[in-house]
Amino acid sequence: MVWRTRPLITSIANIPNMRDDLAMDAPGTVKLIRNKTIDDGEPSTEQSCLVLIPPPTNSPNDPLNWSRVYKLWFTSILLLWAFLSNASIAWTSPAWAIWTESLNTTYVLLNYGMALLLLTCGFGVMLLQPLAIKYGRRLPYLIGSVLILAGLAFGLNMTSINFFFAYMILSGFGSAPSYSTIVTSLLDVAFLHEKGFYLGLYALVVALGNFLPPLAAGYITDSQGWEWCFRYLLIFFGISSLVVMFAAEESSFARKAYTTSQSIISESARHQGPDGAGVSSQSPDAKINADLKPSNGIPSHALSDTTSRPPPLDSRLTYFQKLTLYRPDADIPVGYWRLVFSMFELIVLPAASWVSLQLGISSFVVSLVLTTQASFFSLPPYNFKPSQLGLMYIPLLIGNLLGSFWGGYFTDWMILRLARRNDGVHEPENRLWAYVPLPFVAAGGTLLYGVGADAGLHWTLPCLGLILIGFYLSASLPVALGYALESYPEIENEIVQLSNFTRNVLGGAVTFCIQPWIDHNGGRDTTIIISVLVLVVNLTSIPFQIWGKTIRVRTTPAYYRLSGKSD
Repeated sequence: MVWRTRPLITSIANIPNMRDDLAMDAPGTVKLIRNKTIDDGEPSTEQSCLVLIPPPTNSPNDPLNWSRVYKLWFTSILLLWAFLSNASIAWTSPAWAIWTESLNTTYVLLNYGMALLLLTCGFGVMLLQPLAIKYGRRLPYLIGSVLILAGLAFGLNMTSINFFFAYMILSGFGSAPSYSTIVTSLLDVAFLHEKGFYLGLYALVVALGNFLPPLAAGYITDSQGWEWCFRYLLIFFGISSLVVMFAAEESSFARKAYTTSQSIISESARHQGPDGAGVSSQSPDAKINADLKPSNGIPSHALSDTTSRPPPLDSRLTYFQKLTLYRPDADIPVGYWRLVFSMFELIVLPAASWVSLQLGISSFVVSLVLTTQASFFSLPPYNFKPSQLGLMYIPLLIGNLLGSFWGGYFTDWMILRLARRNDGVHEPENRLWAYVPLPFVAAGGTLLYGVGADAGLHWTLPCLGLILIGFYLSASLPVALGYALESYPEIENEIVQLSNFTRNVLGGAVTFCIQPWIDHNGGRDTTIIISVLVLVVNLTSIPFQIWGKTIRVRTTPAYYRLSGKSD
């Protein structure tokens, strides 16, 4: 593991009045930027200092202390695994027209298989995420890898629709960590001002895993046959799983067991990199401000240049200790089954319920696209071949790239600007300004895609709709999830569990009925209803922008009870 001590860490935990400055009146409201006056004989100037939230500990095993290079390596390994796990289940649509003949089945039954996939993925989140919370992140990745490889083996040997169902069920359950545990792993290495970047990367990779594989699968199916799609996935996903098992260390860390110190970083020294992590261009580590001087009644010794981090509380873990499959979290006293069902208690927190609804409706849109592309474009007037069906995913990829930038890097930049204007105070609702255009983008894209394809209009119109859908999918996840996680920071893992359970179960329920719904009402009317539903659900972000802080204040007792902070 690459780990370097951050130089000149300035602890403010015991500075008089500093705790009062950082104590906020609502969960999630924090002092993200602190202004300090510097007087060096010149006229006084204001310099902004970025507060690291959560504060890193003194332990060399704290993931927050990893260097930027190592964090990117760790993130890349897991995101590759997430991409391939999604690719293993999302590539199939170009082969559906062939399977209706070779498996003697129908599009409706294939849609049922997709519904089983989403439902089992939802219940996989419900059962595997508590393992990640209580015993460490690596065990769910191992279980997921084994199940996906087994599912791909069933798919390779398909001779009937029952094999397809087995493939969907095993792979669906196995892909659950790519929707929940992966988020927890990314949050383990991210500060608050970096969450948008990491969640944006995650949203992009999940979207690429959903929409890029069908593009490649179309050509493979045309040239080599659909069986080779399974063979390639078995090879590449198997390699990725081995890399995760032997190179991605356990990131679970019992933070409360260590003496923490809140650290501030000179914003003027922040490296202008994609994550806004506050590092110098010469070093991957955070460059801590070294010229703090007494001001605002703070004793001179409190902010001196010599203030440094105490010696590490423990020694670095060995290679095999880092790769453990069992690291119980001392901060989690409750049992496994209590964690499985405790996520439903979060429904009383409006932000947690809201993000679950948003991810659920986005899964609705994904199901619409994945289950209708083959039936829309393989028939007249389009008559697309499998390779041409795959090309229809390019517009989605374009939208995904733009949306991940909007919901990730841009949103992180925006919240820092808004915090400066608010005396350094960050409110979670600041992220929701990036959500303002998304209801209209989502509804407009759904209309253009569904109505245009059903009417047989030129393919460019549905493609424009797909660009908008791709933008919405990749932008909404980091903004909505980031808002909920910042609103109730002590129960992040449970929010991830609830939101992704809802996302997949709702998506599965919708997929069961989407094709019969289209057959009954027609593609145009079904799409119009869905677009109106998408618009209305996404517009519910407005009440949170207006009354979000009031809601957080009023739900503080429930939040403290759920997070174990209440007496």
